[in-house]
Parts: sequence; structure tokens; C-alpha cells
Amino acid sequence: MQNVPIEVATTRYRFCGQAEASVTSFFGNGQTVYLCDSCLSTFITADHLQQHLQRCSNAFWIPGDEVYRDAQRRFCVFELDGRKPLCGIMARRLCLLTKLFLTDKVTLDDVHFFSFNTLFEVDDEGFHLAGYFSKEWKSSSSCINTLSCVMVLPPFRSKGYGGFLVRLSYEIARSENMVGTPERPLSKSGNALFRKVWRDEVLFAVFLLEEQGTPVTVCELSKQSGLIIEDVLVALHDLDVLFSIGKQGPLLVVNAAEKERCAQRRLDKEKLHWTGTPI
Repeated sequence: MQNVPIEVATTRYRFCGQAEASVTSFFGNGQTVYLCDSCLSTFITADHLQQHLQRCSNAFWIPGDEVYRDAQRRFCVFELDGRKPLCGIMARRLCLLTKLFLTDKVTLDDVHFFSFNTLFEVDDEGFHLAGYFSKEWKSSSSCINTLSCVMVLPPFRSKGYGGFLVRLSYEIARSENMVGTPERPLSKSGNALFRKVWRDEVLFAVFLLEEQGTPVTVCELSKQSGLIIEDVLVALHDLDVLFSIGKQGPLLVVNAAEKERCAQRRLDKEKLHWTGTPI
């Protein structure tokens, strides 16, 4: 069945998505949907949106725990727990919006199985959704998915938020002593994004092991980076670095310029306020 093009309009941007016929009714069956980018409610006219904005309770308050704030870049990340009523309402709206861009990756009826780490830009008018990643609650020790879905809205895709969200997912996983990998299958764009982040995370792990004087092995890289061994091996292949075994143990050589570029992309752990949500 052919998808239907839908234009999304906020107070700041207009951008296009594709809706499956089964969900077009949620958007009023029109060609344009008007989105409150604070609470994620949708409206069929611009006037209805403007009336809503005058009383939106989420303009300056998001129903979740703040887990990251970057005052300089003026954005923050909130964890929406899909099991909690207020968070669940916003999470379902988030999934519906995601349907316009990732039709095969999202369902609308199981938000209670996931947390949604949602990135908002902040200005004098309040919070404005830019993107998010979702993560399934761990149901067993065999569940190693650090991320289920990542989505950045079209107007924000040149700001590096996709890579930031993936790095944040690994930083949170490391804080929980978890080694994991994103849910498969990966889209073509998702695969490219993750492979880029994997390269950085493996390099970060190399630098840390060097500082500690710890031998650089694939297993140690996995522990330090939070990546499963298979993803570490992909990163090492993509990096095309010199990896050899000498008298002092395994040696991995990275040139100084690559080290500098990698350091500039590092997520600032001081801005992470993760305490972990009870499962």
C-alpha cells in the first residue's frame, strides 16, 4: 500500500514525512499536520495549534527525569518511562510522529516496554523536540540491546544529534556496567551512523587503556567501550589501524591527528545525570 506524504508544521519549521494509510487518520487525513513540539500533540489547523500553545503544560516542563544538559548548546535530554501514565502519553505521541520517518521500526501499542531518551532544544519559548532514542527495559540477562530505535527530526539532522544520541546510549550502558549493541536489523543510514560511533568508542577505549597501562586486547576494548566484541571487530576493521602482538603484549597504534579528532567528539560525562530507572 502506497504511503501518503504529510507535511509537519511547527512554529519554527516545516518538513515532510511519509505516513502509512493505516495511521493517516491520526493526523486528521490532511496534507499538513500542525505539531506542538513541546508536548507532541497534533492539530489540523494552525489556529488550533496557536490556541493550544497559549496553555500547553509541557512548554517548560517535560514529564520525565532529566539525564543530560548542555547549557552551551542549549539542549537537554529527558528519559520518558513508557510505563508511567504521563510519560506514556508523550511516548505514544512520539512513536506516532516517528511513523512518518521510520515506518518499520515503531509500534504504537507497546510503549510500556521502553524508555525514551528524548532530546529537546531549549529557548525562551520552552522545549522543542529534536530527536530521541528508545531502549527496551531489560527483561533478562540475555537482553543486550543498548538501543532500539533512534530518530532525529529532519530540521535537526545537520547538528550531530544522531551521533550524540548513540554515544549517550553507550555512556548510559557503561554506567550500568552493560556491554551491548543496537537492536537489529539496522537500516542503511543507521548502519553508517553506528559504525562511525563504534570507531570513536573503540578509540576512546584505546586511549583509556593506554593511560591505565592496561594491555590493549579485543576483550578489554569491549569492556571499556561497552560494545560487544563483534562491533569492536567491525570498528577495528573500519579504522584500519595497526594492531600487532609484541613482547609487551598487544599494541594498537593510532596517529596523533586521529586522536585529536576523536577527543573533540567525546561526550561530556560531567553533563550526564544518569542514576538509572528501576526495572
